[in-house]
Amino acid sequence: MQGADVLRRARQTPRFRQSLAVCFALVGLLAHGTGLAADSQVRFEIDLSAGESVTPARIAVRQGGGALREIALDRTLVRNVAGDGQITLKNDRLLWVPPATGGILRYKIALSHRRQGGQAAGHDAWVGEDFAIFRGEDAFPIRSWRRAKGSSLNGELRVRVPKGWALVTPYPADGRSHLPIRNPGSRLPRPVGWITAGDLGIRRDRAGDISISVAAPRGLRMERVAMLGLLRWTLPQLVPQLTTVQARPRYISIVAAGQPMWLGALSGPNSIFVNAERPLISENGTSTVVHEMVHVLLADLATPPDQDWIDEGLAEFLSLRALRDSGTIGSTRYDATIAEFRRWGATVQSLRTTSSSGPVTARAVALFHDLDAELRTASSGKQSVATLVRSLLQSGQRADLGLLRTGARKVIGHPAVALAVAAVPGFE
Repeated sequence: MQGADVLRRARQTPRFRQSLAVCFALVGLLAHGTGLAADSQVRFEIDLSAGESVTPARIAVRQGGGALREIALDRTLVRNVAGDGQITLKNDRLLWVPPATGGILRYKIALSHRRQGGQAAGHDAWVGEDFAIFRGEDAFPIRSWRRAKGSSLNGELRVRVPKGWALVTPYPADGRSHLPIRNPGSRLPRPVGWITAGDLGIRRDRAGDISISVAAPRGLRMERVAMLGLLRWTLPQLVPQLTTVQARPRYISIVAAGQPMWLGALSGPNSIFVNAERPLISENGTSTVVHEMVHVLLADLATPPDQDWIDEGLAEFLSLRALRDSGTIGSTRYDATIAEFRRWGATVQSLRTTSSSGPVTARAVALFHDLDAELRTASSGKQSVATLVRSLLQSGQRADLGLLRTGARKVIGHPAVALAVAAVPGFE
């Protein structure tokens, strides 16, 4: 009892309380240094089976101290949900609170999906007997997640495929054949972009310091090597103008398929889907794959939701300009294409839209061509639309019409004629 009294009195002294605080601080530093409190390892797993659209998937978290607090998924897309920790179904959201030490969330998800909107025909995700093609977002429909302040997340993708199938993702394998998730910009380490698996024919090459792969099911007529050649000609015109060495992607995968996929093309982070029936260069001198490559390079360029004409107009104009500057098409063909776009977009009443297509994009291409000419003339060829866009990209600001006007005026010395009110219908 006498010893207990001494300990009780010692606890009441300031020196004892200070020593105890130091001990707790040291424990916190050690936990941080070992990643127990500040880091979470998240592994995304999916099991593909030939011909089976409904696929088992898992999100496995390994952590100490509960750094990853919560993950929210789209409840309407997942089924047969089970797992560790707390699972809450709220409206159209599934909220998962993993245990402080980690755990696993299991569910099933239907991957095959018909493309929606307009007169679109075909699928933008598919699992068949011979191949599968989908986006990481399709398999892991995460809406948001919440983590402890100052913590970090590391992600890894694992895709189990049938025997004999190959796999192509936006993430190159490391030395252990793992797929660490490294997304462009500040995107969180969750699977995004195009994934394909199956009996694939794959060709690889480099364009400058970017590795490129082109994959499509074997037996499908797909000009893989010709596509790589086209990109080797055109990317040197685009990459230095639009990206810095630090910001540019190191690897881009192009995945292709025919029926029953949608007859079009869509870009994703570090990846592109293109229907195998799309020509490398169309009769009007444009290129679908180069257009989508511009979208990949400008993935971090934020624009207002109702100014999609900027995104689509830039992708089409810059890809067309790259075809011309690389000598892939001649200046006569380029001029004829611009004239065709100018006629097509002449009757557009407003560029303000959330989905630019057809005449709106054509009007935007002609606008950016005219702006490019003004910038080059005023700067003796040193400035262009590409350099203007690069400066906006580096600034991190949202690229809207106002910033385009401000940036152009700094170069030209007066308001750009191409961006005047009469030239940009729908904006006062």
